Amino acid sequence: MNICIGGDLDGQVFDFDKKRFSAKEIDESHSSTYYKQKYIIDSDLFCFWVLDSLDLGDATKKVELLLRKPKC
Repeated sequence: MNICIGGDLDGQVFDFDKKRFSAKEIDESHSSTYYKQKYIIDSDLFCFWVLDSLDLGDATKKVELLLRKPKC
């Protein structure tokens, strides 16, 4: 999925092959920093970009809400 959770890029999708990235790489006016967090649900692997300053528990709650949304 590679969806950003929190910060300047909240909700946007980026597929980088690295563990961290700065929003400045996308837009110089942004300052958020993200790290890749993996979640395994059942046997499925999901990757998200989590805002560095966001509590992991809060990020996980947001991820759970996103994964529960019905797919169109």
